Order: sequence, then structure tokens, then C-alpha cells
Amino acid sequence: MGIFQIIAVGILAAVIGITIKKQSPEIALLITITASVLIFLMVLPMLTEAVHIVTYLGELADGQAAYVGLALRVIGVAYMVELGASVCNDAGETAIAAKIDLAGRVIILVMAMPIIIDILRIITGLLP
Repeated sequence: MGIFQIIAVGILAAVIGITIKKQSPEIALLITITASVLIFLMVLPMLTEAVHIVTYLGELADGQAAYVGLALRVIGVAYMVELGASVCNDAGETAIAAKIDLAGRVIILVMAMPIIIDILRIITGLLP
């Protein structure tokens, strides 16, 4: 899928959502969620290809494949958190969106702990 198709879906969903929002906010929200999922599905093949390329590059980086895998998982969590928080913001649920953001940050911090520990080991090993 090209960027023009993705933009068209987004603009069409926005126009329909704005038009319907006054009469039926629930339907407008469903349109927003549906468009978000559809755009994500349109981007998924490109995202899958990017993951394969990055994984291949990780295999080329001798012994660093674990870090590449971790980085891909962190990026995946970040994208999913952004999608969930955006949908909640669109629905007017800013408090829930903020909690999703917080949860994503905590999960990413926990996922990154092995790298942080390795960095601290390297730094303390270099100190006299």
C-alpha cells in the first residue's frame, strides 16, 4: 500500500467522523477505531519487511542479535502504546490514554533493564 491510499483512508474517515459526530458520537468513535486498525493493517507488510531487514542486520553484527531483538520488541511496544493512547484520546478518554502511556514507559524500562545492566558493568569495569 502506498502513502496516498493511507492518507485517503485517514482523510475519508476524518470527514465521515466529523460529519457523523454530532448525530452519533458512538458511530464516529467506531469509524475512528476502524480507520486506525485499517491503516495499521495497511502498514503491517512494510513493518514486517523492516523487521526482517533489521533482524538480518542484527545477525551480521556478530553477537549482538539479542540487542536487536530487544530493540525490535521495544519499538513494537512503543507503536502499540501510541496506537492505544491515540484511540483513547480520540474518544476523549485522556486519563486512560495517560495510563496507557505510563504503562508503556514502565514496560519499556523493564525490557531495557538487561541493556542498562550491561552498560553499567562495562562502565564499572573501565573504572580504576
